[in-house]
Amino acid sequence: MSLNKRYFDMLGAAYEVPSEAGRFDAFLEAAMAYFFAGSESGDLAEDVPRHDGDDEMLETHAERISALVEAASQRESAQSERFHAVLDISARTGQVSGNAAASQLTGQDFPCPLDEVPLDPATLSEIRQVMRAATFQAQDRIILASIETAQARACLALIQRPKDSEDMLQVSLSYVDWSAGLMARLGEAFGLTASETEVLEGYLGNLSQKDIAGQRGRSLETVKGQSKSILRKTGCARMSDVVQLSASIAYLMRQLPERETPPSAEIWETPRHGLSKLSRPGRRELAWYKVGNGNRPVLFLHGYIQGPFFTQAMLHGLAAADIHFIAPSRPGFGYTSPSRSRADFDRTVVEDALALVDHLGIRRISLCIHQGGSSHGFRIARALGDRVGELLVIGGGVPIDESIHIAHMDRQTRFAAMATRHAPSVMKMAMSLGLPVYKRRGTRAFLAAQYARSEGDLATLDDPELMRVQAEGLYHAVEQGAEAWLRDGAAAMADWSVDLDAVTCRQTWLQGADCSIISAHDVADHMAHRPGVEFHVIEKSGTAILHTETALICRHLARLA
Repeated sequence: MSLNKRYFDMLGAAYEVPSEAGRFDAFLEAAMAYFFAGSESGDLAEDVPRHDGDDEMLETHAERISALVEAASQRESAQSERFHAVLDISARTGQVSGNAAASQLTGQDFPCPLDEVPLDPATLSEIRQVMRAATFQAQDRIILASIETAQARACLALIQRPKDSEDMLQVSLSYVDWSAGLMARLGEAFGLTASETEVLEGYLGNLSQKDIAGQRGRSLETVKGQSKSILRKTGCARMSDVVQLSASIAYLMRQLPERETPPSAEIWETPRHGLSKLSRPGRRELAWYKVGNGNRPVLFLHGYIQGPFFTQAMLHGLAAADIHFIAPSRPGFGYTSPSRSRADFDRTVVEDALALVDHLGIRRISLCIHQGGSSHGFRIARALGDRVGELLVIGGGVPIDESIHIAHMDRQTRFAAMATRHAPSVMKMAMSLGLPVYKRRGTRAFLAAQYARSEGDLATLDDPELMRVQAEGLYHAVEQGAEAWLRDGAAAMADWSVDLDAVTCRQTWLQGADCSIISAHDVADHMAHRPGVEFHVIEKSGTAILHTETALICRHLARLA
């Protein structure tokens, strides 16, 4: 397939995501095909252009797509607040999304093609006419529609295509889902008892007094008495007026957020326990965590999506080793201010770390380096000079040689590595599309995709504590958006061999045999023969080694000078 065809397939797939989040996986497939042209060897296609910086044309598309994603997110939020049925339809693709009331009315799972929505032919024709219009629709259109399901319903359809809605049109249907939450709020608004609210629900469901009595197991006289009470409390003369009043309120009313706080694994907020901040030049702030209460400090360099958050087993192990971690967040991660530019990211990481060590009055310090923190850890160790003690490297990386390392990575890591190195604009687009999608799908879905090749890592998602600390690492990585990932990824993909070679202190490496980010044996080939390096490949351990091998890690931490 030609480069142009692959490029436009990728771009077309990207434009599909705002109207249908499920298309993100198809976009990733198209992006991988663009880079690798169907090759599973990890070799970059020869015709792919290399960019050291941004691709201006692709950046323009990415900005437009990001705006579409944001608009779609706002529509989804507004849509979910409505008690009446709302359909959002892409004029370009014909894909339809709908809220809970729309699903209740149509019996349809969303998203779906317009043809699958059970509206009558005349209504579908009206909608398609608006979709085909070259310009926005200044005048709203209201038509009588029919829902052609087993229980046919007539309703009014309000068709709108506002000027600022890009390619989307919205169809509001005069059907209200009389949910338990809505009924509770109506009952509260009218001052009804629980029994009276149930009677009102019967009327709203088009039941007769006799039907309501039979459904509730009450006498007809009881229902009549409660009906009179409803009329008195609402100030209406007839029950049909109460029904109209209830419907009017429902169309104006918004759903309230749940009173209970959502589970921490879904709020996407970086933890603050143990957090401190250090002022830095240029009005920047360095956020850092103190983890543990031992007397001996160790500088911890966090990974890419595994942040400076630990299990209780690790905290107990640190206490036994008389160690506490000093764990700074890199620029743009968590609550640390971003670097001024991509170009000075690596230097800022080093300067922040040295400033923190000096601020704490530490003369000599050992380092614990985790995964994506590898390049930074060695840059910092080199800058510390004779102030560095020893290194413990957990799931560490080495400077990437495309001819050796790429083929052994899982597909997503391979794509991220090559996009970061050769087409940062593609990586930026993938991140800007992926973050909203995975925030909807949840942290578990993201991590499951990352761990698809490792049964052991997948199993960690079934352990509540292991799931929690890994989710917290993900929040930390995306707290300020996608740019930190780009800058940190570029640091890992740069040639940092000079820094690696310059550090000659004693090093212990613990590498998971099943790690899907980089082959443990590739890392061993690069490091194990070096003087002062003690290298261990840990069988049945993978990407989550920091959380699954705490006893082993803490034994080695205790040995640090």
